[in-house]
Amino acid sequence: MGKKTVASVNKSKEKRQARKLEQRRIADGMSYVTSANKLKELAPLCKELLVYRNNDLEIDMYIQKVTELDKKVLDWAIDLTERNMKYLYETCAWGWNKDDKVEQMMDDSAWYLIAKDKNNKLQAFSHFRFDMDFGDPVLYW
Repeated sequence: MGKKTVASVNKSKEKRQARKLEQRRIADGMSYVTSANKLKELAPLCKELLVYRNNDLEIDMYIQKVTELDKKVLDWAIDLTERNMKYLYETCAWGWNKDDKVEQMMDDSAWYLIAKDKNNKLQAFSHFRFDMDFGDPVLYW
């Protein structure tokens, strides 16, 4: 074995330091995601945004984790997703797989923003979750 040059030692040191920084960045991201997933309520963080009024249209919204969501509301959301999105999924490389989509929508980390009109009729929803993607903390909405 030959002697290591100062340049090769410095390069190895830089690589180790970069690897440690990347590991720290990922660990910090996981910490953020873990903290977000431990939240019990999100509504207090955005209460003023959960009401929409315009002329005769009155929409009230609420946010719930999937584990707290009424089964009828979840079934409605799954059905609406299939009716609105199935064709789009079928026309792209992902394809449509209802079982996979239902599993994703029912994942324990899933949250739902549900919109109802003044007659309590379901109008819209948004499904989201806090996660990691390629080492970065993300919000899938």
